[in-house]
Amino acid sequence: MKELSFLMFVIALLFGLIVLTRRFTSPNHPDRTAFFIPSRMLFNLLWGSIFYVGYGILMYPDPWIKISLSVLNGILLAYTLLIIKIQKELLNPGKKMPAFLTKFLTRKIAEQEKLDENTPVYTIRKALKILGLATYTPENKEQISQRLDILRRQAAENLPAPYLKTIIHRCEQTLLN
Repeated sequence: MKELSFLMFVIALLFGLIVLTRRFTSPNHPDRTAFFIPSRMLFNLLWGSIFYVGYGILMYPDPWIKISLSVLNGILLAYTLLIIKIQKELLNPGKKMPAFLTKFLTRKIAEQEKLDENTPVYTIRKALKILGLATYTPENKEQISQRLDILRRQAAENLPAPYLKTIIHRCEQTLLN
C-alpha cells in the first residue's frame, strides 16, 4: 500500500510540473485563459494534490524536503481557498463582491483581453473553461445559458470591466450557435 501511495505522490508531482512547464512554454496557446469560473475538476485536482503532497511530507525523513513540501502545500491550500471564494462569489451575482476580489477579477479580465488579441475566436474548450464547465458539456445548452446569464448579471452588478461583455459574447457565439 505504501508503494501505491508513493507512486500516486510522484504522479501528482509530475502532473504539477507538466502543467507548469506547459503554461510557461506555450503562453499563446489558443485555449489559455486568464479569467474563468473555477470548475469542479480544478477543485478536485487541487485537493488531490494537497493530499498527496501532505503524504510526501509524512513519508520523507529529510527536514529540507519536508519544509519544501510544506511550503508547496501551503501555497496549494491558499490557492484552493481563493478558487473556492472566486467560485462562490461569481456564481452568486445577487450580493456585492469584496473589493479585493473585484480588483483581482478586473485584472484577470484585462489579462484575458491581452490573450484574446492573439486568438480572437474562442475554441469550444476555451469557452467552456471560462464558464467553468466540463468539456463534455456542449450538449447541455441550458447549463451553458445559465452560466452566461450569471456572467451577464455579474457584468451589470459587480464587475465594471467592459471587456467582460465581449468575453460573454464570444462564449455565446462559440457555444450556442
